[in-house]
Amino acid sequence: MFKTRDFYFKKVYNIRGKKIGIIEDLYIDFYQGKVVGFKVSNSILFSKKNYLDMQDIIDIGEDVIVNSIRQGEGLTFKEIKYMEVIDTLSNIKGVLEDIIIDIQDYSIKAIVISSGLIDKMIKGKQIIILNRCILGEEYILYTGNEGISFKSMPHNMEQYNATKKA
Repeated sequence: MFKTRDFYFKKVYNIRGKKIGIIEDLYIDFYQGKVVGFKVSNSILFSKKNYLDMQDIIDIGEDVIVNSIRQGEGLTFKEIKYMEVIDTLSNIKGVLEDIIIDIQDYSIKAIVISSGLIDKMIKGKQIIILNRCILGEEYILYTGNEGISFKSMPHNMEQYNATKKA
């Protein structure tokens, strides 16, 4: 699984090896639950070609290799980041902080929300399945079951790394 930060600042090259720019943001289709492309900050001044469609990508690794780059528009992740998430009883659950993306087909599986700095330190972040969310103009409506909650908690990986090496 990926998060948005795994894509930011990746270098983008064409198939000839020429650097096109770096990934600045993700274009998403919230309703279909997919990443549809990337916004590229290119090095060519006054260039209107800043859209990288998923179909034009050859490989995403440490760098991104593409067939072509074009002009495009759409909903970017940064436009909805920090949008409030509200449940059906009008309670604010938190704000959108990140999205979890499937590595196989770049579908959006869940959103990560946080309810503030102190709550984040005490409780951790909450993970909400995307198909239980509706994107509105001013907030994201969560229609899921309040009895089920996933959380991202801090954990100690030193023990895991020690057993992995052994």
